Amino acid sequence: MSSTINPFDVVPKYHQLASILRRKIEEGEWKTHAPIPSERQLEPLYNVSRATIRQAIELLIRQGYLYREHGRGTFVSPQKLQKGLQELTSFSEDMRTRGMQPGQIILEVAEVDPPDKVRQQLELPPEIQKVIKIERVRLGDDLPMGIQTSYLLPPEGQTLTREEVEKNGSIYSLMAEKFNLIPTEADETLEVVQATAREAELLGISEGSPLLLSERTTYSQNRRPVEFVKILYRGDRYKYYARLTRTVTQ
Repeated sequence: MSSTINPFDVVPKYHQLASILRRKIEEGEWKTHAPIPSERQLEPLYNVSRATIRQAIELLIRQGYLYREHGRGTFVSPQKLQKGLQELTSFSEDMRTRGMQPGQIILEVAEVDPPDKVRQQLELPPEIQKVIKIERVRLGDDLPMGIQTSYLLPPEGQTLTREEVEKNGSIYSLMAEKFNLIPTEADETLEVVQATAREAELLGISEGSPLLLSERTTYSQNRRPVEFVKILYRGDRYKYYARLTRTVTQ
């Protein structure tokens, strides 16, 4: 990839510049939370106007590579955490795999009437009127990464307490240790949504910021649904990846 701007390229100059600056971030030349060069410094380096520089920077901010602090400047964002689409892991496992310390702020642990969608996903018979709801802000190295709302169907007569969730942190671990329910499979959907005022306050972002919504129904070793969870990940901190294959026919 070129490190100079081609004025005759059909690709707009600000897109070319954004690609050059993005590579500096991805290759580690510009470090996390470090300030980027000023518009005045970038202008002679790439022989482009300040308007072009501003467009490139705005694009990288929208893509989550940069962030702006009022009165201080523009800085390099932490790189997004990747999660494979075929990996069934807990949030705590995700964080530890990436060398980060998982954490939580518990908002609610209670027995509740399941919403219709939860009842459907957990395949609840009419006689089951309550499920366990656990709502938490999930942290990585003490920074808010997402909001997780789990609905659990424990074995009859059993439950989870707030103290157990506080002590363990991982729902998957608790399910295995206390209920002998081992998560083995899941169905998951992904979509992009905008942060509500409450979600934005909990995550420390602006209202309307993009969030990655993951909705997952988890099945235990006996192929029965045991959890329905909704996770709202910060769009500037998380991304999913998938390896695709194509069957070649003769």
